Amino acid sequence: MYIVGDKDAVPLRDTVSSGQVQLDPTAGEELRKHLQAQIDQVDSWLERANASIARPAPLGANPIGDAMREKFTHRAEGEQYSFVSVMTAYRTVLEQTKNSIVAAIDNFTRLDEEHQAELKKLMNS
Repeated sequence: MYIVGDKDAVPLRDTVSSGQVQLDPTAGEELRKHLQAQIDQVDSWLERANASIARPAPLGANPIGDAMREKFTHRAEGEQYSFVSVMTAYRTVLEQTKNSIVAAIDNFTRLDEEHQAELKKLMNS
């Protein structure tokens, strides 16, 4: 996932790891839950795809049946734009985004704790 600025698109993980992006824990946790639910849904689709879509079609033991079975199996799971390949890439993006959300929550929490410590220090002076 990218953040688009005035000049360039910057990967979200770069802006989060540099501390530029922070996220309130309440809102972030809600977003993390939605991303995890979508990841779980994609995992379910992939599991079903591996059990049914990529299963060799029963087309008989002959050269044409063998060729068609290979073609269908390859299209289901082997090509760049096959269902399995696209869903696997989508899951990777969801996981990366979820990890960035968790890191942004950590940034917020760390900054909040630093401000609390600074305020306590000022109040005790």
